[in-house]
Amino acid sequence: MTCTHTFSLGAYLLGALDPAERAAFEAHAAACSACRRELVRLSPLPGLLHRIRVEDFEDTPEVPADLRVEAPRAPEWFDDDPLDAELDPAPAPPAPAPPPPPVVDIDRRRRGRYPKIVAAAAAVIALSVGSVIVYESLGDTAEPGPYSVSWSGTDPASGVRADLDLTDRDWGTEVRIRLHDVPAGKPCKLIVRGRDGYFEVAGWWATGYRQGEAVPGSTSITLARISRIQVQNDDGDVLVEVPAPS
Repeated sequence: MTCTHTFSLGAYLLGALDPAERAAFEAHAAACSACRRELVRLSPLPGLLHRIRVEDFEDTPEVPADLRVEAPRAPEWFDDDPLDAELDPAPAPPAPAPPPPPVVDIDRRRRGRYPKIVAAAAAVIALSVGSVIVYESLGDTAEPGPYSVSWSGTDPASGVRADLDLTDRDWGTEVRIRLHDVPAGKPCKLIVRGRDGYFEVAGWWATGYRQGEAVPGSTSITLARISRIQVQNDDGDVLVEVPAPS
């Protein structure tokens, strides 16, 4: 079963919806099992986008001098003196010149990079509207599954409790959070902070969902590098902070 609202999932996960659109989508997702399933499946999207590097868009180097080949000169069919050409018998046509060695068309390779980049962007867009890439392991040998941990914490001032399930992935960390006793009526955001001071926003949502419902998120920060996870309201106030176990 599919739903037309799944086209809004990518924009929702990337924080591109305005408050009214976000509230409308969350109200719909609360009653739509198809959208909730797709929301969980697409939760790695923000973390994957953070993996794109500047080096992926660098230009291809120029053609080395030793690989450049000049075009062969055209044969000279006549002598310098046209009168001698009339008196002397016509020379036999020269043997065909051997074909020039293949030239590495670096410009063509460079031009070919841009369609690949466009194709990659199209793949991300396809992922955001419901197309999910499924990696299947071939062979009879079962590989170990991803490493997962669970963290919990309660803020003594706000009384908000957070239960976190963190799964280490190749692209970063998958996050599922369940909140309890959160004041209703304000959007929240999930902040993942690394041990080096770097941080990412791993998800946005409104507090109109059912208490204790799992909310998905994702970050490119690997599980081993996470120092703590915070939930903040839209004013930047920390509702609850869960540090990594020592």
